[in-house]
Amino acid sequence: MPHIAVTPTPLQSEDAILEHIALHFPNTGKDVLLGRGDDCAVLKSESPLCVSTDLFMEDVHFRRSYFSPWDIGWKALAVNLSDLAACGARPSGFTAGISLPSDADMELVDGLCEGMAHLAAQAQVPLVGGDLSRAERLHLCITVFGQTDTPLLRNTALPDDAVFLIGETGLARTGLQLLEKRGRSACSEFPVPCAAHLHPVPRLAEGMILASLAARWKAEKTSAARIGLMDLSDGLARDLPRLLGKRGASLSLPDPHPSIVQLMRERGKADPEKAARLQCLLGGEDYALIGTCPKYLVEKIHESIPETVFLGSVTDNGDILVDNCPLCGGFDHFG
Repeated sequence: MPHIAVTPTPLQSEDAILEHIALHFPNTGKDVLLGRGDDCAVLKSESPLCVSTDLFMEDVHFRRSYFSPWDIGWKALAVNLSDLAACGARPSGFTAGISLPSDADMELVDGLCEGMAHLAAQAQVPLVGGDLSRAERLHLCITVFGQTDTPLLRNTALPDDAVFLIGETGLARTGLQLLEKRGRSACSEFPVPCAAHLHPVPRLAEGMILASLAARWKAEKTSAARIGLMDLSDGLARDLPRLLGKRGASLSLPDPHPSIVQLMRERGKADPEKAARLQCLLGGEDYALIGTCPKYLVEKIHESIPETVFLGSVTDNGDILVDNCPLCGGFDHFG
């Protein structure tokens, strides 16, 4: 079949773009008293309100050379919803600030909205506002709002607590490295790590289950029934100290995903398994959940979330050992 060139549809006025965006998103929601269209949206809140904001910037967080507009829209929202998952919150609404570059057209806007709207529909979270602007590169700024009576926080662990993981680590870093080197063609040979990087799935259901368990145990006055939680955005090496505060831990990583070992073998690593485990330790943007709780609660959490993996125990000396090695490294935007 011959290729048929499609003429891009140029951007029009700001009002026309906003009207076009509105076609992708309903203007109602469970917690929405007043949706888009006024100076402010109005949300009702029956529980404490959880709020999180993330920037998603071209050539910092993504490249358009291998991110489709759909992927960009999905991931921009996903990374914010993952913060709500880490708090155990139910999403109530979100806002989207979008800065469009000079080469943007309506097809780009449509793609962004389609990816974002697809995830928003799954998460049952309405778009309640935002802003548009021009910029040298494509930038998105998403703010999410959620509610929970029992917010789950970092730095609640005590010595001898368990450390648990829900989800994989190292896949998104592997996907990033493949996409950077091979471009979009990497998706066919390594679909799992590429998908982990391009469109991660926020673990909202698991976060809400953990918050529900914590609330139930609190109501039952179960002794020491605390759960600490955060999502893995910058990798285990960077995020474990944030979770544990001044505490230490002695941990063992689960076996890495086979695709990570496969890539390390292709790279000629002398010990592909060991290299893959290091990838799992350093890798960011997996948006798995990492948490702590008293050990007697591990089995109860596992019954509700069978994917939960026990990694080890919290210690009181401040040192974090992973597979008997001291923890170091991790991602830092300014490092």
